[in-house]
Amino acid sequence: MLSLNCCKKAHILSINETCIMAKEYRKSIIRLGDGEFNLLNNRDIHYQKFSEDLKNILKIIIDEYISNPDNANYLLCMPGEFFNCNGLKLLKRRVYISSWAFSRYFFKKNYDKDIIYGNSFLFASGNKKIYEQIWLENKIDKVVFVHNKIEYAKEFEEEYGIKTEYVLVPPKNAYEVKEDILKNIKTLINNKEKILVLISAGPCAKYLVYKLALEKVWAIDTGHCWDNPLNLRK
Repeated sequence: MLSLNCCKKAHILSINETCIMAKEYRKSIIRLGDGEFNLLNNRDIHYQKFSEDLKNILKIIIDEYISNPDNANYLLCMPGEFFNCNGLKLLKRRVYISSWAFSRYFFKKNYDKDIIYGNSFLFASGNKKIYEQIWLENKIDKVVFVHNKIEYAKEFEEEYGIKTEYVLVPPKNAYEVKEDILKNIKTLINNKEKILVLISAGPCAKYLVYKLALEKVWAIDTGHCWDNPLNLRK
């Protein structure tokens, strides 16, 4: 198994390496992006208002991972495209500055530790042939699909032929009803060894994956890959 504690400074895995950690070792995935770093900086984002409770749970997720990454039930992922690059690259485009300058600064100051992170862009546009291996190369009896639109759950089931059950989340401020969502997910979990939970719920997904991983449930924070694929904006 890839060691998660082997580098002098933080190392962010490649897209392929992140996929391997998820599919071969059944690691749950929690992905951080500019939205989460803005929340850590006490800012609202367009689909989730700021709260101290949400900020605190994000800090717990990060701090617990950093303190013992090898034994964590989840792989914490960072935006490797922007955190690994030379700072001068961010200066070349305004979109890089506006979206990632603060996040990069915050990461370098607080979380550039002697550990390995996954890559948040696993589910970026163009990576489908990579990330779909997570459920295609494992014996999954059922997927619990957590999203704000049921049509994506139906499309998933039709495309992959895996029994798919749906849990509705609101398109905005899902964190406010996090316990209801978590309860609804748990009612659909019977055999933990044969179930994968795919969650698209903004920052609330981080909390949901964290809580499920504590109970040995395999859960993946997929983000917007179903309806609005992430772009690296080269």
